[in-house]
Amino acid sequence: MKVYCVIGDQRVERSLSPIMHNSVFLSRGMDCHYVAFKIGPADLEDAVLGIRALNISGVNVTVPHKETIIPFLDGLSDCARGIGAVNTIVRDGSTLIGHNTDVGGFGDLLDKYRVSPHNSDVVIMGAGGATRAVLGSFIERGYEKVSVINRTYKKGLELTAKLGGLAIPPENAAEALRKATLLINTTSVSEVAEGPSFMEIFSNEARLDKLRLVIDINYGRKTNFWASFADNNSAIFTDGLFMLAAQARRSFRLWTGEEPAIENFLDPIGLVE
Repeated sequence: MKVYCVIGDQRVERSLSPIMHNSVFLSRGMDCHYVAFKIGPADLEDAVLGIRALNISGVNVTVPHKETIIPFLDGLSDCARGIGAVNTIVRDGSTLIGHNTDVGGFGDLLDKYRVSPHNSDVVIMGAGGATRAVLGSFIERGYEKVSVINRTYKKGLELTAKLGGLAIPPENAAEALRKATLLINTTSVSEVAEGPSFMEIFSNEARLDKLRLVIDINYGRKTNFWASFADNNSAIFTDGLFMLAAQARRSFRLWTGEEPAIENFLDPIGLVE
């Protein structure tokens, strides 16, 4: 049996990735199993040694390890190197190569909603590993109006200096939001209680007449600030489930060479297209 896994902090215990991948493995008669491992930041290097020693066939990487895992790998794909974040590890003999399928997965989500670079004014909240994939996807597709708002302005500056886009100080968020047609949350904050000071950026906002689509790349929240924000501004809302399935499909292809239909990953989590 081949073993695959996803590694992350305590939030990985709520991941739907095992359900998706194990369903696809079963449907295709493959002797494989996918599990989730909770790994703290201090144990990350040991975890990679364990992946090597246990001959794990492939790994997904989630928060907070997408950037910090890079020094422990043997190489990177061009995409992962370009954005500085890894969400998929492929074993090639005795070597572990980092890839990023979030970039393509987010691009698949943009295609689903027929989002075009033309007349799009994008605002991204956050500046972490997930932000790198989202921003990289926009820049790769030729988007010119992409703003990044992060609680730490310096981190936003560092990110946009590397990948493109414009870093916006939190105190100037209102002006950027008024122009936005597309808003993406790449932070871990989806409920007000998870980041009340962060949500203050939106507390006094006037109606955002240009806003058309709000994307929260998280999923599984009982309540969701971004969904309410979209509704209050007559915009469409979607969470991260489709992106999760889309990037999973791309990881599966890297690991196995097979390319099931996206529906095979969506159906097990109840997201039927």
